[in-house]
Amino acid sequence: MFGFTPDEKKAVVFLTAAFVAGTAILVYKKGHPGFAPGLKNAVAELPAPRDSVASQSLSAADAPGPEASSSKQSQKYFPEQKVNINRASQQALEKLPNIGPAMARRIMEYRQASGGFKKVEELRKVKGIGAKRLSQLVEHVTVE
Repeated sequence: MFGFTPDEKKAVVFLTAAFVAGTAILVYKKGHPGFAPGLKNAVAELPAPRDSVASQSLSAADAPGPEASSSKQSQKYFPEQKVNINRASQQALEKLPNIGPAMARRIMEYRQASGGFKKVEELRKVKGIGAKRLSQLVEHVTVE
């Protein structure tokens, strides 16, 4: 196999098998959002670039520590009961799949401006919620 030594061949086969298995898990997770809720997406979420150097400095209170990220991840869950998007707090909305603080605020702002949601599909009117995100939320939210 391309002039590799026996040990190199084993390493290539192992790495290929690991890549295929990892890809299969991520593809399965994409189609089944409740599967392995602690598993991160394959693409890293990087912060948006900032314009000035002064805006890049963070105070100690603003800088996320290791305890903040681990506690945030442990708080994420897929609720067993559906969340009523007309009454849910920001914290309850943030625990929904793919909803962070900014998206939760947008949902609450839309809810206040429109007088509440009439049906779950109305979430599409919130900036940043498209068909894909809505399909991940439908099984976890309700309108009462």
